[in-house]
Amino acid sequence: MKILIFSLGEKGFNVVKALSSYGNQVTLACVIGEDKNVLDDYSMRLIQWCQANKIDYYFHNKSNIPTDGYDLYMAAGWRWMIRDVAKEKLVIFHDSLLPRYRGFSPLVNALINREKTIGVTALLGSEDYDRGDIIIQHCIDVEYPTNIKYEIKRISQIYATMAIELVSKWISNTINSEIFPQDESNASYSLWRDKHDYRINWSDTAENISHFISCLGTPYLSASTTLNDKLVRIYKASHLGDINIENRTPGKVIFEEHGLPIVVCGSGLLLIEDIRDDENNTLLPLTKFRSRFV
Repeated sequence: MKILIFSLGEKGFNVVKALSSYGNQVTLACVIGEDKNVLDDYSMRLIQWCQANKIDYYFHNKSNIPTDGYDLYMAAGWRWMIRDVAKEKLVIFHDSLLPRYRGFSPLVNALINREKTIGVTALLGSEDYDRGDIIIQHCIDVEYPTNIKYEIKRISQIYATMAIELVSKWISNTINSEIFPQDESNASYSLWRDKHDYRINWSDTAENISHFISCLGTPYLSASTTLNDKLVRIYKASHLGDINIENRTPGKVIFEEHGLPIVVCGSGLLLIEDIRDDENNTLLPLTKFRSRFV
């Protein structure tokens, strides 16, 4: 069986790694994607894995990728359109329990919304994104507080398990009996996120801001704000109880605790435990107490 995998990030890497265990039963090839908006897009790790395991690989931004002659195509962590491939042979892994959270950044948005259950759907390709028939779904429960790095690792493990399950069903020709259409009445959509969506709203509650920071940490660029007119990123923070503040101004530092600033929020206070500039230099302790985050 010949499989072409369109792979991006830790999730795609786990799929390639898992399917490598099939040995002579499966011949793999890989299209490697890159993402400059994360600290580690796993592209170098995947190149090294392919070289070590004699797997043919190509880069997604090249025009000479051969896509003919494969029995199955998989898209794991992929975010680009895949053309000239038979939809009935294309399986897409999506980070939600479809039909909810169709679209972009489903895992981040689900965590921001404090969903109690998250998961992965393997679905067939379709003309409209994330509307194909469902093949397999796996779900896991989430306990808060959590962070995006931990949940990506758990989701990536599901990708590997599902890839093995899916290929086994494909080889045994039992896959078609389990495919079912999506329930359109339950569909929802998840919007793409850009640099503006990393910005902290200091008028929000301290609890919500702390949660927001944990949802956008490594491997993403992390929540951003300006400190005394300079863009900075907050990697770790904890919400504290509130006090009575006259003429409340969210974003101002009100106390310091062991060199860590405590910031006024719309309600509650936020203890900042890790803050850095875009060159990854720590900014703690702050150079001046009278600092304002915007």
